[in-house]
Amino acid sequence: MNPLKHGRGVLAIATLALCVLGPSVVRGAESDTEKKQRAKEHYEIATRFYDVGKYGEAVKEYEEAYMLTGDAALLFNIGQAYRLWDRPEDAIRVYKNYLRQRPDAINRVDVEKKISDLEKVIEERRRGGAAQPAEAVSSPAPTPPTAQVPPLADGPAPIAPPPMAPPRQPPAGVVVGPSVPAAPAKTPSSWLAYSLLGVGGAGLVTAVVAGVVGASKAKKLQDASQNHEPFDPAVQQNGKTANAVAVVAGVAGVAIGGVGGYLLWRDHKAARAAVAVAPAFSPTFAGGSALLTF
Repeated sequence: MNPLKHGRGVLAIATLALCVLGPSVVRGAESDTEKKQRAKEHYEIATRFYDVGKYGEAVKEYEEAYMLTGDAALLFNIGQAYRLWDRPEDAIRVYKNYLRQRPDAINRVDVEKKISDLEKVIEERRRGGAAQPAEAVSSPAPTPPTAQVPPLADGPAPIAPPPMAPPRQPPAGVVVGPSVPAAPAKTPSSWLAYSLLGVGGAGLVTAVVAGVVGASKAKKLQDASQNHEPFDPAVQQNGKTANAVAVVAGVAGVAIGGVGGYLLWRDHKAARAAVAVAPAFSPTFAGGSALLTF
């Protein structure tokens, strides 16, 4: 055997193997950043196909993005495209896979309703498109009869209360001003109580605001689903974060406010005496009166 020809044969085989295996090696060394970038490109192309009603092409591009990232949110988009493409069996299969991977999905109720509607469509097609029975119209409930109040039995006339003594009037020419209650002294614990109440109130306000934000995110996802718009995972994540903030802020607000309320109640219980001062004056003298209650 000619060694030169043998060497050329080995070189040809090595070159062919490199051409075949080279792309696989490069693809295997692809970084996560590159995969995410490719998935984003497929997602954007799929969304454009979705917007113009080319749902078959949209399904293909969404599947390519899913194969790169494995994000279950893309399964919802694939199911939406299949449903609008009039492929109910495929849509049900993908919707169920989406719920299997996301059992706590914020749009779970809406997806389950879509599955139920598609199953009805499949059943109607199997029966040859039989018409659904008309829904019974509910009649308004009759107005209940007015209850008759029996007349009161005759009895003795009620005894009138004794006349009250008229209030004591100040001497002629003396003008009595309004009572001015003396402000109780603020103890250090009172300031602490008011501070805790303020912090607790702020926590409750934060909980309400975060709850409103979470509800708005959920409403946005539901509206997007009803309007056949692509599912946005960022909106779902923001809604979960807002709900978590609402729960934490609400619990902290109630706990801190409760401590402040207890301290304030203890301080008021300890304050047994109160003083009210009323000024009095006339053309000939000026003075005042004080009322001590305990």
